[in-house]
Amino acid sequence: MTELAVAGEAGFGVSLADAPKASGAPNFTLETLQALRAGLPPEGALFCLMGADSFFGLHRWHRAAEIPFVASLIVASRPGQRPEEWIRGLRTALPLGLTLEATTRAEPGGAAVEMRTYMLHNPAGESAPLYLLPGLQADISASQIRDQIREREDALSAAPESGGKLLPDAVFEYIRAHGLYG
Repeated sequence: MTELAVAGEAGFGVSLADAPKASGAPNFTLETLQALRAGLPPEGALFCLMGADSFFGLHRWHRAAEIPFVASLIVASRPGQRPEEWIRGLRTALPLGLTLEATTRAEPGGAAVEMRTYMLHNPAGESAPLYLLPGLQADISASQIRDQIREREDALSAAPESGGKLLPDAVFEYIRAHGLYG
């Protein structure tokens, strides 16, 4: 379905870097990011996008303090979150050993979404940027899509009132043809 979703989209591709391992061993985000980083040229940039809810649980992830130094973190707010509240809680959510320094506050100025930039520091003296998108309000979720599929099979084939399709037609057709989420 991911291949169908990105077909024809310039600059997008599907990676199996996080596919289940044949051995059944767990996939850790750090190891996935390290594998992706190894496949990039030295000047290549790698980012890890996550919602604020995931960021607040980051300290419990495997070797969490190393993740921002392999891929810069971009943390997006979730609908209904008050940006100032979750930004104040950043320091308490950091993995052990990391500190946070505010660097700049970028105003929208032509961009559709505000971005704030911070620097993360570890005890070894390394620094990594942390980008926050406090005003991002993409009110959509996988459970919302599944609910719409269950409620009305053609809900996704027509543009919803919010403007725009929730899924590309090819993905919707695949879901319908294979009886998924029913």
